[in-house]
Amino acid sequence: MRSVIESVFISHGAPTYALDPGEPGSALRIVGQQMLAQGSELLILVSPHWRSATLAVTSHEAPVIVHDFHGFPKALYELKPEIAGAPEMASKLGQFLGEKGAPVDQRLQQGFDHGAWVPYLHLFPQGGPRLVQLSMPVEWTGKTAMAVGKLVGEFARANRAVVVGSGSLTHNFDDMDLRAGSGGSRVVPGHVTRFTEWVSQRLKENERMAIAQADQLAPGFARVHPDDDHYLPLPFALGAASENAEVEVLPEDVRYRALSMQSYVFRTVA
Repeated sequence: MRSVIESVFISHGAPTYALDPGEPGSALRIVGQQMLAQGSELLILVSPHWRSATLAVTSHEAPVIVHDFHGFPKALYELKPEIAGAPEMASKLGQFLGEKGAPVDQRLQQGFDHGAWVPYLHLFPQGGPRLVQLSMPVEWTGKTAMAVGKLVGEFARANRAVVVGSGSLTHNFDDMDLRAGSGGSRVVPGHVTRFTEWVSQRLKENERMAIAQADQLAPGFARVHPDDDHYLPLPFALGAASENAEVEVLPEDVRYRALSMQSYVFRTVA
C-alpha cells in the first residue's frame, strides 16, 4: 500500500515557532521528508496573514520573506529562508481556478508572510519544493474555504503539488499568557481542550460539513476564535483532500497556555 500526502493543516503559532520547533516542528520535518519522497514539486499555501478583497496568488519567481511582526527577538528578523516561487504554476493555477468560476489576480510584488515561511522552514530545513501562496479573501466562510480548497486540491493532484492551510487551531490573544512561555503547557484551559478534541474527532469521522460549519457547531468556537481567520485554513486544507482521505493527527503542544499547535495531515492510501 502507498500513502500519498494530499494536503496539510499546520498550526504555525507565534512567530517564535521559527526558533522553537519543539515536537510539532520535529513532526513537520518528517512530513516534509515524506513529501519529498513522494515526488512533490510544489506547495500551494493559504495563510491568514494575507487577506484580500478577491482571491490572489504570488507570481514572482522569488518572493521576498516578510517579517510581518514586531517586538520579537532579533534572531527572528535574521531568518531569511530561500524559498523559490513558481510563476508558471501560479499562472496555470489562476487559469484553472478562473475556468472553475474562481478568478485569481496575479500578484508579482507579494512576498511570503510568516504564516508561509515559518512552516516551510520546519518542513524543509534543507530546502524543498517551490511555493505559491494564495490570499484569503475577507469574505471567506468555512464553506467557501472548503469549496475553494476542493478546486485547488483537484489542481494539485494533477500537478504533483501538496496543499497547505497554515493557521492555528486555537487563536485568542486574550486567553494567552506570555509568561507561560512557548513550551508546551501542562495547564490547558478546558475550553481549549474541548475544542481541539471536537475538531480531531470530526476529522477522524470525516464529517466535513461539521468542520466547515464549526463556527456554529463546535463547542466554544467564539472563545478560541474571536476572528475566524486562523481557523479557515483548516476547511481549506480538508477540502483539498480526496473524499476518502485519512487524517493523521500530529503531535501537539499548547503554547502560551492557550495557543494550540495541533496540525493534521490528509493522505490517500492506495
